[in-house]
Amino acid sequence: MNFQLGELFCGPGGIALGAQEAGFSHEGVKYSIAHKWASDYDKDTCHTYAKNFCRGNSNSVICKDVRKLDLETLPPIDALAFGFPCNDFSVVGEQRGM
Repeated sequence: MNFQLGELFCGPGGIALGAQEAGFSHEGVKYSIAHKWASDYDKDTCHTYAKNFCRGNSNSVICKDVRKLDLETLPPIDALAFGFPCNDFSVVGEQRGM
């Protein structure tokens, strides 16, 4: 059984990697979580995510402000995940990582 994952504030893909690695089998049934779509506002981050997880379907990574994202127009998903600000890089933090 494959569950489809949508992500907000996806960053370069840490949540997607964890979801991908979380697959398991139980009583002969294989369970997995796969990327369906992801969104972040930083174009470099979106590019990295697409290279890591999209294998030729980079259209499933939406690079725009989440406030302008219309969730109703995105493909259906089974689960929604969202990242938290990376304070060293985020514009909401002190940007000490820059």
